[in-house]
Amino acid sequence: MTARDKFIVIALIGLMAVVSVGAAFLEQAERTGVLPAFGGTYIEGVTSQPQYLEPILAATDLDQDVVRLAFAGLTQFDRDGAVIPDLATFTVSDDGKNWTFTIRDDATWHDGRPVTSADVVYTVTLVQDKAYVGPYSDAFRGVKTQAIDQRVVRFTLPEAFGSFAANTTLPLMPAHRLVGVGYNELPRSPFNQRPVGAGPFRVLEVDMRQIVLARNDDYYKGKPERARPFLDRIVLRSYPGTAEALTALSRGEIDGVGGLSTADAERARTFKNASLYSFPTSDYSALFFNVRPDKTQFRDRLVRQAIATAIDKGRILDLAVDGRGRVADELVPPSSWAYVRDVKRYDRNLEEARRMLDAADWKDHDGDGIRDRGGVKLVFGISTSDEPPRVSSALAIVDDLRQIGIAADMRAVPFGELIERVVRERSYDALLIGITGSGDPDPYPLFHSSEIADPGHNFSGYFTLPLDRALEASRRTSDQAKRRELLAPVFQTIATEVPVIFLYFPDYLYAQSKQVQGLRIMPITSPADRFWNSYDWYVKTAIRR
Repeated sequence: MTARDKFIVIALIGLMAVVSVGAAFLEQAERTGVLPAFGGTYIEGVTSQPQYLEPILAATDLDQDVVRLAFAGLTQFDRDGAVIPDLATFTVSDDGKNWTFTIRDDATWHDGRPVTSADVVYTVTLVQDKAYVGPYSDAFRGVKTQAIDQRVVRFTLPEAFGSFAANTTLPLMPAHRLVGVGYNELPRSPFNQRPVGAGPFRVLEVDMRQIVLARNDDYYKGKPERARPFLDRIVLRSYPGTAEALTALSRGEIDGVGGLSTADAERARTFKNASLYSFPTSDYSALFFNVRPDKTQFRDRLVRQAIATAIDKGRILDLAVDGRGRVADELVPPSSWAYVRDVKRYDRNLEEARRMLDAADWKDHDGDGIRDRGGVKLVFGISTSDEPPRVSSALAIVDDLRQIGIAADMRAVPFGELIERVVRERSYDALLIGITGSGDPDPYPLFHSSEIADPGHNFSGYFTLPLDRALEASRRTSDQAKRRELLAPVFQTIATEVPVIFLYFPDYLYAQSKQVQGLRIMPITSPADRFWNSYDWYVKTAIRR
């Protein structure tokens, strides 16, 4: 496929996303005779306070919510995790090192000024500052950013990186509003409380009680059909906790509450005026085996496979998140473009697990109820955080393994201690943790040999030369079909060798007033992504004539 072909395909994907939303409204109008109408306010209860209402410094959940509503990036993720155009379309050079973005002619900031390549250069300069340690600190490391003209910007990478497009979802900052403001000066800038973005809503009022956002009357994404959201305003109102926010929802004082626990969700389910929604996420809980040479109990692949066969993932899902999610068999959920349908899977079968251990001569030779081989007991610890979902998961695994003659014990510590001491020192036998998934899957950090030592993320220590080569090759191409072809055997190897057991993907739980319409469910990578189609939400209707 030529660069021109790639450009056309990417542009068409973006167009199809817009068309599909419009088609949904037309279908509804044909079915009910009722159309969405402009006007009205949506109020959501949140449980955090504002700190920095812009993309680079955003710290709290409320900050992230505002960024999602008020800002936009060059690209965005679609429903299956693929990167599609947002503010710009793009092409990639044949060697995968040069990425050229062309900004839409109709993309403007909330103050009416056009979005330009200077804004891209400025934003990337901020995240490339040595003092910056946020989520985009590695995204543009070593990348040269060049403004070709007012609407065209080029990124030159030090080496090919097929997942680079995902980095360009970084929300842009307006250079003309921040002249002379570098990263070190940014925290003191008034911009943090009066930000100007290019998203569907603009920040209107800010105080510690609530943030009011008004519609952007010149929003590029819906043109030419409509240039503004249906809602006039979105209000993010702060409450001391979720319980208080839910009470306000039950009384009709607000229209939505997100980030619910399973207990909160059960309470919200009783509200006659609200609906409960589950957003699939790419986050997952997993049990990593430390297969480094000093951990002899995990040296045998059959032991790892037997453990995978003994664990009741469905029960863990029920205990940890009340069944609100999906059992996991690989790094990505079924909604991802990278999902492999035919990887080896382990259905729970205690008898089969026992046979596997017997075949490897892990037997109870001394009759104490614990399997052993060569004088070594099949005993290990499961290190995890003291968060309730992790504790309940670990205890369920301990119980499952006891039934096949393996003695495991839970070692729960506060999350900070787990990360700063246990994980950094690699002092665990097995590590049970939750991982924040990415919209664009890249297993390189988890399984490449260069990531074995801290601060790398190869928690298991498992690697092979062929696996390294496949992971490296998958990073060198931007062609999604080619990346899938390269990653499929990686996922298959991980499933067969079992350095990690993927347990479940939890859902993000969201309660919303039944008066609000237009919400569409899609897999999300952060809580703020629940607003992904807020441009289409509405509370007022009109009769189709």
